[in-house]
Amino acid sequence: MDKTYYEAFFRVQEKHWWFASKKKIILGLLEKYVAKDCEQNILDIGCGSGLMLNDLSQFGVVTGMDASNEAINFSRQIFDGNIIKGALPSNLPFNENSFQLVVALDVIEHINDDISALRKIYSIARNGGVVVLTVPAYQFLWSKHDVLNEHKRRYTLSELKKKVELSGFQIEKITYFNSLLFIPIAFIRLVNYLLKRESDSDVKIPNPIVNFILRKIFSLESKFIGRISMPFGVSIACVLRK
Repeated sequence: MDKTYYEAFFRVQEKHWWFASKKKIILGLLEKYVAKDCEQNILDIGCGSGLMLNDLSQFGVVTGMDASNEAINFSRQIFDGNIIKGALPSNLPFNENSFQLVVALDVIEHINDDISALRKIYSIARNGGVVVLTVPAYQFLWSKHDVLNEHKRRYTLSELKKKVELSGFQIEKITYFNSLLFIPIAFIRLVNYLLKRESDSDVKIPNPIVNFILRKIFSLESKFIGRISMPFGVSIACVLRK
């Protein structure tokens, strides 16, 4: 991605309704499926501008990894732990069976050979270890945001389920999320597509009142997503075990 895009992420990630609510949902899933252990090794693949790094530290010793020097530099401004350069699937600088927890949030959709990437993640996870993934859902929701983020695809739940199982994982939890806002988001993106209208980047913070309302609605999902699975949504989350 362009450096200015990393700057935009870094500037808004703690306040933007999407990033703040998504972090709350992921941390809720981790609370349910991952024990807190100050000695366990954790890897955040594609750590970007560092949104999750400090929060993941409550579960163990965190290492961040990203393919972008710009992303690493931004992450180091807010995280004092280890951050290294690496990329899936061919440049992952870790030994097999290294991590009790691997997090890859909105990562594999950037990779041409996503199954090879998943198999590489499987190899560095320890036996019994947990992997948490998120990906964007539904190809018909494709927008300018996907182009700017250099996505290769969006997924259906059945497609992602098949690919993680082919990679060797046992699925603990798989669900769509950002479901409460799915209808308005889908409507806006389909209208933009039909009218051939360029949408703005999803990274921009909307009007403060709108941002507050969207954050409240999206964050509601953190209260129940660990107990039930949603039938549709803008994204997919899965908790996997090796």
